[in-house]
Amino acid sequence: MTLQSKNQSQNFFAPGKRAKVGINAINRKSAWIFLAPLFILLFIFLVLPMINSVRLSFSRWGGLGPFEPAGLENYKYLFSDAQMRYSVLITVVYAFAVAFLVVALGALLAAAISSGIRGHKLLKVIWFFPGIAPPTAVAIFWSGAFQPEFGAINVIFGKVGLNSGNAWLASSTTVLYPAIFVAVWAGVGFAFLVLLGAVEQIPVSVREAAVVDGANVYQQFTKITLPLIRPVLATIFTLQVIWAFNGFTLLWALTNGGPADSTAILPILAYKEAFRYGRFGNAAAMAVVAGVFLLMVGYIGLRKSRSSQDL
Repeated sequence: MTLQSKNQSQNFFAPGKRAKVGINAINRKSAWIFLAPLFILLFIFLVLPMINSVRLSFSRWGGLGPFEPAGLENYKYLFSDAQMRYSVLITVVYAFAVAFLVVALGALLAAAISSGIRGHKLLKVIWFFPGIAPPTAVAIFWSGAFQPEFGAINVIFGKVGLNSGNAWLASSTTVLYPAIFVAVWAGVGFAFLVLLGAVEQIPVSVREAAVVDGANVYQQFTKITLPLIRPVLATIFTLQVIWAFNGFTLLWALTNGGPADSTAILPILAYKEAFRYGRFGNAAAMAVVAGVFLLMVGYIGLRKSRSSQDL
């Protein structure tokens, strides 16, 4: 090697001669060109409707003609309306109950499958099946199962000596229980699949050490499995709250918001305000309030997930 070539090799990575790697100006420009259609579509179908909904929440509109300014009238109506307060209570109870039960059952099922119980491969498919069924089909199936005379639930209750004449979906005092049950049945498959992946990422050596130390199944689940998958639990819980909060299709097909609006969660109430009573301004205000609440839930869930990862 000559002296000149040696100096060139030594100065190859010197300042001013360093090879440019990573995202340069040309790559950045190409990235923006390819991403521009996506951002345009997001702006048209997401940002503009959000802006229009906020504008509509401060207006009166019956579905035709221009918006009429209403100031804070729609929001004053919402916070003074008894049905609105009841709907908020039902929505929060329904969403958090569904999320808690889905996460709890999903974690138990994932731990059971991960332990290698007999028939675990078949059970993976069976437990995930409700998650791929359309919400309307799920609601129609369970509405028949909860019928007072010939429904499968009352038939089973009669076989075991319990009250078999319950009108589950026709009574405002009992309708929320089957609604939560159906939502959990439909949502547990997704949570189970995600949590199963998290459980199976736990090192086998950790479980073996716990067994050597004399930990039983319950202690392994509460002291090892749950703490190690806590970030995934927080994420799934947050998603389930958001999905149950927006669970219009399932509840509408199951109960139509009744009886007597006892299962009229906020999306159902907003739908009735807009398309049944023609009060689109009130419906838009409900959507804005619900959106702000879900943003708060998502922010808290994200913070909890990150804090759990740092443990």
